Amino acid sequence: MSIDKDILKRLRALYVEDDDNIRNELSSLLSNFFGKIFVAKDGKDGIEQYVKNSGKIDVIISDINMPYLNGIEMVKRIREHNKEIPVIFTTAYSDNEYLADAIKLKVHDYIIKPIDIRNLLVVLNELATILYQNELIAKQNEELEKYKDVIDVNNIVIKTDAQMKIVYVNELFCKTTNFTSEELIGSELSILKHSDTDSKIYEEIYSNILSNNQWKGRIKNRTKENGYYISDTYIITTTDDNNKITGSLCVQKDITDEINKKREVQLALMKDKGDIFIKSKAGSAEQTVIINNLKHDIKQLQKEIISIKTERDKYLYKIENLSKDNKKLRSELNYYISNEQKSKKDSTFTLKTNKENADLKIQVKKLNVKLEDTIEYYEKKCKQIEVTSQLEIEELEQELHDMKRKLGKIENAEMMEQKIEYWQEKAKAEAKKAEKMEKEIMQTGDKSLIQRIFGTR
Repeated sequence: MSIDKDILKRLRALYVEDDDNIRNELSSLLSNFFGKIFVAKDGKDGIEQYVKNSGKIDVIISDINMPYLNGIEMVKRIREHNKEIPVIFTTAYSDNEYLADAIKLKVHDYIIKPIDIRNLLVVLNELATILYQNELIAKQNEELEKYKDVIDVNNIVIKTDAQMKIVYVNELFCKTTNFTSEELIGSELSILKHSDTDSKIYEEIYSNILSNNQWKGRIKNRTKENGYYISDTYIITTTDDNNKITGSLCVQKDITDEINKKREVQLALMKDKGDIFIKSKAGSAEQTVIINNLKHDIKQLQKEIISIKTERDKYLYKIENLSKDNKKLRSELNYYISNEQKSKKDSTFTLKTNKENADLKIQVKKLNVKLEDTIEYYEKKCKQIEVTSQLEIEELEQELHDMKRKLGKIENAEMMEQKIEYWQEKAKAEAKKAEKMEKEIMQTGDKSLIQRIFGTR
């Protein structure tokens, strides 16, 4: 048999031997294979070491013939603390008395000295494998208990015996049905059958369980007051170690609220469809009027959009003229400045030029004031127009959106929606066209004036 070193490494052993040479040699050897080795020199020391490290020891390897306490007496004392810990005796004696005592103490194995190391490792490997498997089983059982608790809290659980008589119901079942466990234990599972449920369903369940097959489906079950709950039900058989059927485990998920909500939605939809059908016949004339009114509103919106576009174009034209006036004023200003510079060179007309210079300065000042006032006026005007136009366009778009929503609820709505989208796109195109014209004005106009009107961009 092969030795699994990984399995052996999981073992933690107490080795008890009164012979110093044998103890040192074997403990050193075993430490290469085991996870931990605790060493004791006699039976008394062995008990002390075990009590001190009981939670860290998986197996005891001990000689039988030792001073103070022999191996048999030591294990008897240890069994008072732990009745299951495996023990392996190593001894030069094959006396029947020792062997009988070892059997009574449930000793795992009995190895004759001189010890065959290979044989000892094989025995320990088998023991380590058993302990590891027991540990896995314990973990699996622990996980199963957790799963059971989760299922028990969130689902209705019913257990039966092989005759399909109820032996257990959980708290959620009692809460759902108002039955107590005492009222149902000993009764057949079919006692929960609602009058609306076909008897063949329970016949099918019984047949499947007795054939060691699972069953799942949807059942309408009765409550104590002859009410009902609907459940998605899953039933499996339970068996013993010989695979003999011992009963069944029934797990149910209460879906009554979910089913009722679906029915309410279906009924509401059916009612809405009926109302729509009646209204569609009775209100065809009304729909025609609504369509005509919407067409009229759309025409009005078109006119308003065109009016806004015209108004915007008019003020863009004014901006363009303002730009031209600005250029003209700057040209006049440059002319007066040029004349002023020339007058400085003509000393014979000093008095005349001084007067003209004073007049020019006054005129330039007036022109600057006029220019500032004009710029400020049109700056405010343009901003006001821009904000007003944007608000009006947004309001018109909102009205178009509202009409589109209304049209979606009547016949021929698709055609009207396309028209609305067409005018909406056209309005956006006109807005883009106006924006393009504004950019062109900004590119061709005087930059300093444009920046003061529109701000830095």
